[in-house]
Amino acid sequence: MVKLSWREKYAGILVLLISIIYLLLQLASLSGQRSGPYTIQNGTFVINKNEFYSDLKTYSLIIAGIVAGWCLLKGKRLGWMLGLPILLFITAVIGTITVEQLLKTKKFNNSMIGFGAGIFLLFLAILFLLLPSARQKYRVSKGVLILTLLLFVGLGGAYMFLQ
Repeated sequence: MVKLSWREKYAGILVLLISIIYLLLQLASLSGQRSGPYTIQNGTFVINKNEFYSDLKTYSLIIAGIVAGWCLLKGKRLGWMLGLPILLFITAVIGTITVEQLLKTKKFNNSMIGFGAGIFLLFLAILFLLLPSARQKYRVSKGVLILTLLLFVGLGGAYMFLQ
């Protein structure tokens, strides 16, 4: 087993923490819905297709994040392959929200500080995973890097098209 530095442990814990928080938010959202996406009407089970796709992408991201965080902390290559796209994706989402808020309000407020801090913490984790020492510990080759970037593109595409 490879001895991980604090940087790799930081990235693994961050991915795991993001996934757990996302899971808790999803569970809170499910418990707070009055008219659910899944209902029984006149004896038939009715599924709202948009809500189903939304839940599908949410739970797949949560499961991938938990697996990635666990594998990153265990020093497995799969953790690097799943963790980096998730960190890149969450960074892109938070960056988009930040830019949207700036364009909407046209001023800097306290929520921008939180978004900036979040982007900084995510950027650090991405940087730590891209360092040569981390790539060597996780045995990342050019093929694995290309596959990881394709996974990131697929994750973004699934997020956009499963609306």
